Amino acid sequence: MADAIQILKDFVEGTVSDQEFQQQLYANPDLEKLLSDPSMNWQGTYLKDTTVFLYLAEQDYTNAEGRLNAQGTAKLFLSKMGIDATVSTRIADEYDAVLDTRPKYVDAEADFIEKHILPKDKTLSKSDQKKYIKQRYSQLFKYQTKPPGWIQNPVWPIKNDRPLYFLGQIEIKKGDLFHDGGWVYLFIDNETGTVETVRQLY
Repeated sequence: MADAIQILKDFVEGTVSDQEFQQQLYANPDLEKLLSDPSMNWQGTYLKDTTVFLYLAEQDYTNAEGRLNAQGTAKLFLSKMGIDATVSTRIADEYDAVLDTRPKYVDAEADFIEKHILPKDKTLSKSDQKKYIKQRYSQLFKYQTKPPGWIQNPVWPIKNDRPLYFLGQIEIKKGDLFHDGGWVYLFIDNETGTVETVRQLY
């Protein structure tokens, strides 16, 4: 079991890659056995209805959110066993860069952000990473005059990995047709010319 514990430590401390750790989850029976220990009590935590192994296996290691969840859980498991590990900040830095630079009018899926927003060059400084991410958002989420002023959560349509172009929004007045006021947001697919609408009511 010592090797399995070392794999967890290496992942938490950033000396083994996310992909290598994910491979170990599926290929290393000792690691699965360690993380599935039924004697460990997880009542009062998000792990109370599952095992650490299943939780880690279900994470999406292709995006920063999934990697951060996995690293935090591995650290929690080690702490429960009384094993110290110094957490690498790389994954948290990537996740923070996404949150800090995301415009308030965009709420894209984690997979889209990983594929189209985050820099592929991992050697960039934090400031250069944020500059790159902001630039990518402005390149991809375009609008005619100003971005949508959502009254609920952002739901900018994305088709075939391309955000639609935002034309503008029209106010909905409360009356006979609508019981509540709100807005209709107009988007156009530049390739097909198709206009799509999103409706949000107060």
